[in-house]
Amino acid sequence: MLQKIERMMEGTKASYFYFEGIKAKGAENLNARLPRQKGIIVLLFLGWFISSVDRMFINIAILPIGKELEMDAATFGIVLSIFYLGYTLMQIPGGLIADRYGSKTAIIVTILAFSLFAGLSGVAWSVTSLLVIRFFFGLGEGAFPGAATKLMSENVSPEKRTSIQSVLLVAIVLGGFVASIAGAYFITQIGWRNVYICLGIMGVITALLFMLFLRSDKTGPTDIKQQEGEVSFVSLLKSPSMWKIMVALFGLYTAIWGLTSWVPSYLMNVRKLNLLDTGIYSSLPAIAGMIGYLVGGWLVDKVFVNRERLLIIYGNLLSAICIFGMFNVESLTMTIIFQNMAACFLQIAYMGVLAVPLRMLPSSVMGSAFGMINTGANLAAFITPAVMGSLIQLFNGSYSIAFSYLIVGTILSLIMGLLLGNVRNDFVQNDAGTKTA
Repeated sequence: MLQKIERMMEGTKASYFYFEGIKAKGAENLNARLPRQKGIIVLLFLGWFISSVDRMFINIAILPIGKELEMDAATFGIVLSIFYLGYTLMQIPGGLIADRYGSKTAIIVTILAFSLFAGLSGVAWSVTSLLVIRFFFGLGEGAFPGAATKLMSENVSPEKRTSIQSVLLVAIVLGGFVASIAGAYFITQIGWRNVYICLGIMGVITALLFMLFLRSDKTGPTDIKQQEGEVSFVSLLKSPSMWKIMVALFGLYTAIWGLTSWVPSYLMNVRKLNLLDTGIYSSLPAIAGMIGYLVGGWLVDKVFVNRERLLIIYGNLLSAICIFGMFNVESLTMTIIFQNMAACFLQIAYMGVLAVPLRMLPSSVMGSAFGMINTGANLAAFITPAVMGSLIQLFNGSYSIAFSYLIVGTILSLIMGLLLGNVRNDFVQNDAGTKTA
């Protein structure tokens, strides 16, 4: 009898130490992952920032470029838009490349590519050469969003992805802020050509940092991978919700990029501001956008859990009202206030759209998924500046019809928010136990 009791006690001890060992190992893995996670977030923030500065600098540089190369309003619009043709075409292929070859490889290659063409922008000798360079500039940068989002999703659990992504997206708006303020200043000091060459050099340095400090890890942490299940790219293409999200982002980005690309010209030509003041006022929506990202990420995680579509609806409705007020008031101060309020509400709506794929899709297809929905966004970024330029020229320099076109975009996005319904019913387990979109 005593021998049986002793054996039972020994078995209990063994079980205790076994489970304590598992617990300790789990804690050790968690502690090991946290420094890596923080380092990845810092690198990604830097990557998003430099890509945004490169992309957004044209919105302030187009003014001296247009003067030097003798552009009219329609040509302005085409130069602003051509980048986004290449950028849009590379969204899905870039995401597939990241899913196939790993996020590290895709990120380094794309940063080197768009940095090369940023530098080449500084030696453009004609409108035609500038158009060709900017097309390949966009093509080079197009793989970055999908690859960066995939890297983040590989190292962050699904329930935390939206808030982490909102922090990373602040880098985009911060880049726009720096591009407007610093860009306007450095153009007056060293000229737009030299600024572009410096941006190319900064991009190469950023790529080297990723190369040196980012360890290859295609699979991501095991505990995150086990939560996710599997989704195929084909199932993404068949998902009604994915297509609604694409259209919602198309409408949303019609307003975002219309304001971003044409407000500087509006402030100079209609409000008669000088270049430096235009750069200052054009930078303020970047701060409002940063607030919108952070507030939107917080609302998704804390207030509108499983009700993200309400953010899409309310954000678009309020931004439409603000855009209408922006070009219908006499006061410059009220114009700037309305513009900044619109920027904030648009980014809140954007976080509502982005929350669903970030939470519901596994990191194995996150590059492809983000590339797919970003195609809708950047198709609008390609179309909108050119359409607005044509409308401004058609109506003899009037910006009213052009800005009204942006309100149509917000209404389209709002309608998609209404049609989304319960998106989670579109991400269910099939009979084989595999997630489908």
